[in-house]
Amino acid sequence: MRAYIFDLDGTLYDKSGLARRLALAQLRRGHLRTLARERIARKALRGCYFENEGIFYQTFFDRFPTPDKAREWYFSQYMPDMVAILRKHYHVAPWVKETMTDLRNQGMTIAVFSDYGFVREKLEAIGFDLNWANFLFDAPSLGGLKPCKESFERICLEMNLQPSDCLMIGDRSDTDGTGARSVGMAFALVKNAECPPIP
Repeated sequence: MRAYIFDLDGTLYDKSGLARRLALAQLRRGHLRTLARERIARKALRGCYFENEGIFYQTFFDRFPTPDKAREWYFSQYMPDMVAILRKHYHVAPWVKETMTDLRNQGMTIAVFSDYGFVREKLEAIGFDLNWANFLFDAPSLGGLKPCKESFERICLEMNLQPSDCLMIGDRSDTDGTGARSVGMAFALVKNAECPPIP
């Protein structure tokens, strides 16, 4: 392997209780129904390719009754709330620092690939040193949510590597695993974020 691609949520930290905390935060804001629509829209677009971030978000927010209000809520409330919750309640898994240091010392390329935006902000919130990663990717900017084949292809293109050079590490076989396998990339399943996913 020449590159290790890590999923963020549920892989680099234990996300237990995150959905409940997010729901409570949106309940206090009066946006619990909006959150439910976000989950439905995200599930409906999973694996579809939209060429670029603009088209993806346009399609995504068009699934809400009021797209402009949904966009404002998503970027000014929902995602900042997620970052704030991570900063308060979550921390990077105990194996991460040693693993990232070892991989960098071996000359490996390290990437983080999230289905959400705000990757840099979320990593900083859980205490992930941004110097550990060579690349940060989010699915919307690549044009499609996991397991979108084209998103995985674009990651390899950005890193100037073949899929066979890379190992995708994630907590979901249906998204991380399916996407990786669709381009011929190896996949390692994380069953517990507290345990190292690779030797």
